[in-house]
Amino acid sequence: MTISIAARDPESSQYGVAVASAFPAVGAVCPWVSADGAVVTQSWDAGADYGESIRYLLGRGFSLPTAAEALIAGRDGSVGLQLHGIDAGGETYAHTGEKCVDHADHFTGEGYTVAGDLLASPDVIDAVAAGFERATGRFTDRLLTALEASESAGGDKRGDNLSAAVLVYGEPAKLYHNLRVDTPGQPIADLREAYESALETERGMDDEEMQKFWGDDVPETIREYPIRY
Repeated sequence: MTISIAARDPESSQYGVAVASAFPAVGAVCPWVSADGAVVTQSWDAGADYGESIRYLLGRGFSLPTAAEALIAGRDGSVGLQLHGIDAGGETYAHTGEKCVDHADHFTGEGYTVAGDLLASPDVIDAVAAGFERATGRFTDRLLTALEASESAGGDKRGDNLSAAVLVYGEPAKLYHNLRVDTPGQPIADLREAYESALETERGMDDEEMQKFWGDDVPETIREYPIRY
């Protein structure tokens, strides 16, 4: 099972993905974000040859539906693909191939998309969508809240997940924008713990505390630093 949400935050113009799976290292395979959108590639046929190609095309002005359809049309494995997301123009796209394993489906909401396969029931997708719409606070927090809702609705039909991840593109970059947990058992709960730890670390890097250490103006590269996507 893989369950995921891709979304855009209209207030901050951030793009993000939260995803969990009974497949290991889901954060290395499924989420893709940039200044131009957020996309998830999952199920049988997924990974960088979809994700990197879509980021490239979005960066050159193509809409997500146009970019996704072009890639899907030329690839036999797309019958075993789930691909969904949102682009900078606000256009959403979702595809669930016919060989994705039941329960497999997707949902498109206002500014976000949800998809999953090998789910306990259709309620899992509904719960993630409802969880995101009800959530408040930081965009990353809202994505995590949506992912947590999948567990309460039954999650994976086979049992425990193996991995979970959250990936957010936004300025300025924050430690909690790129987090992965690859521990079998309760990776979604562990991802929440990792998020809270990253928040605490960020709080400890405020200007007043940092100036006490440096004794002068804090270098910009230390106060605000890029993270890898």
